[in-house]
Amino acid sequence: MRLIGEEGIDLAVMPIGDNYTMGPDDALRAVKFIQPKHVIPVHYDTWPLIAQDAQAWARRVQSETQAQAHVLKPGDSFTLP
Repeated sequence: MRLIGEEGIDLAVMPIGDNYTMGPDDALRAVKFIQPKHVIPVHYDTWPLIAQDAQAWARRVQSETQAQAHVLKPGDSFTLP
């Protein structure tokens, strides 16, 4: 992942569900490795087994990295600046 980050990443999409994918802690660690400009959490909250607080994760991302975290609601979109 660090090698990927050396290329300069504009957007990373990180799973945070923690049962079938990375959880919040591993996803934050991945963000630190690849150093994207923007990051969007995915694969969480579709049922109780993968419930996560995406807003809390986004706050951690923004306080511990240089990335801007964007938590989208179903149907929302994000356009890179």
